Amino acid sequence: MERLSTGTSGLDRLLKGGFAPRQINLVYGEASTGKTILAMQSALQASGRGFKVFFVDADLSFSVQRLESLDRGEELAENIVVFQPEDFHEQSRITENLELMLSSTPALLVVDSVTGLYRADIEKPGTVFVNNRELNRQLAYLSDLSSRFDLTILLTGQVHSQPSHGSWLIAPVATRTLRHWSYLILRLRPTPRHEVRESLLEKIDGRDVRGPRALFRIGESGLEDV
Repeated sequence: MERLSTGTSGLDRLLKGGFAPRQINLVYGEASTGKTILAMQSALQASGRGFKVFFVDADLSFSVQRLESLDRGEELAENIVVFQPEDFHEQSRITENLELMLSSTPALLVVDSVTGLYRADIEKPGTVFVNNRELNRQLAYLSDLSSRFDLTILLTGQVHSQPSHGSWLIAPVATRTLRHWSYLILRLRPTPRHEVRESLLEKIDGRDVRGPRALFRIGESGLEDV
């Protein structure tokens, strides 16, 4: 089954053609590394192929103006259905109702970011266990949907730092849960060069990998090869 292009040739080569169909794909990284633009670009690629596209804007970072500035954005933006949950529980309700909107038509679900509202919620006293269980349940449900429908899932994730062997390790929030359910994992990180970012492939086809990477630039019309 054909992979979903990212809209950037260097990233597509890194990902063996793009994001894996009928699987959970995770892109994570620090702020301003291009996660949302990559998600928007992929949504436009899916829309251009006739997919149904659902974009859950959990971080409230979705901009129609930015979307329309991307390649074919003005032409395809109106085909993207955007949801903006107010809290983690509403995010759950949106994912649970997604099945009612799916059919034999291929579809893409973007959740940007899947751990933003989760992270805000677990800061409340006594909520860590409940929200960890709920996040795991959400991902299990999405994995099941992708196996029963022609549904590609693209999640973005926030990061946190933790000490490791005398240095600081950057990892996704809810690392264990996200790594378990994700079939493909791509990390984005800044470089010393202005507007240039590095993408590192950490998992593909369900297998952990180390080493493959590609550079890209955040431009006015989207992500560009360097």
